[in-house]
Amino acid sequence: MPFEDNSDQPHARVTLQMLYEKQLESQKLLIELTTKMSSLEGIVARVGQLEIKQAKFEWIEKVAYASLTAAIGAIVFAIMNMGGIQ
Repeated sequence: MPFEDNSDQPHARVTLQMLYEKQLESQKLLIELTTKMSSLEGIVARVGQLEIKQAKFEWIEKVAYASLTAAIGAIVFAIMNMGGIQ
């Protein structure tokens, strides 16, 4: 019994053309992936620039809130002095 027919095993015929098509498909996917990865290279630098820009604007926000608080305090103080409340 050198050759046994195992009917419970699926039979598949693979041709060179099928292998070639799969190889082409894999190469196309690899090219697409490489293209996408190369566009991601600049993201690290852009994120760094964004963080620096946010840090620059953060101090402006702090100064604005401090100025607003000081202005409200001055207005309250002026109103208290005008009304004679001390």
